[in-house]
Amino acid sequence: MKKILLALCLFTVFFSCAPFPSADIAKTKLEIEGLYYADLPKYLPEDWVLLKELWQKLDEVESAKNKEEAYRLNFYINYKISQIEEKLNKKKKEEEEKILQAKKIIEEEKQRKEKIEVEQREKSTSELKISEITMEEESKEQKKIASVPKQKKTLEDIRYKIEKRMPSFYTVKEDDTLEKIAELPYIYNDKYYWPLIYKYNRDQISNPKKLYKGQILRIPRNITIDEIYKAREEAGASSFKNIPKRAYTPEKYKQMINELLLEE
Repeated sequence: MKKILLALCLFTVFFSCAPFPSADIAKTKLEIEGLYYADLPKYLPEDWVLLKELWQKLDEVESAKNKEEAYRLNFYINYKISQIEEKLNKKKKEEEEKILQAKKIIEEEKQRKEKIEVEQREKSTSELKISEITMEEESKEQKKIASVPKQKKTLEDIRYKIEKRMPSFYTVKEDDTLEKIAELPYIYNDKYYWPLIYKYNRDQISNPKKLYKGQILRIPRNITIDEIYKAREEAGASSFKNIPKRAYTPEKYKQMINELLLEE
């Protein structure tokens, strides 16, 4: 009981001797103004309303020259300011993270659209080139065939029929790779021939491991033994002897010519 009375006495003496806290109140108001310019009304409108109400009470206490209430209220307002500052900083950080995330999503979507546009342009360019090449080759074939008597079967006639059996172009499908394409029975029947396809399509294949669905690739025929050796070596084949019996070779090409010559 004596300690409580002593504390009350000291408290009374302090406020009776201490001057009115005008400077402290002015400092508190400056801090509230600082929060206003830090966009407190935008991020935490309820807290801003609370501070405005406390400011008004502080004005009333200051006008009444109620020293004891002025000290108490000023202390309380500073305590609330420290809490609100912490909340405001946290809120701003959250908003900044949201903005960064939104920018990231927008940028990713932009890159996705640009990638699609590039792929579409490459596909259109590829189709246009193939169309031009096909028309040019067909025109040459027709001129050569027309230049000799129809009753004679020329090597160009034979080659034309072989090209019908073994296509000179291939349209890329989903999940296709150069190895898969080369291994098809009607292409080369040997996956180690893939460098040949890559070599003859460098104008539209920048990365041999990446193809696009819908690409139209040229399939080189009438290739030489040296080209086969080089392609298989580049593809990592252990030896030339490992070529499948049905794989496309110049010998196979000659065999097909002989078969077609015997047809008539």
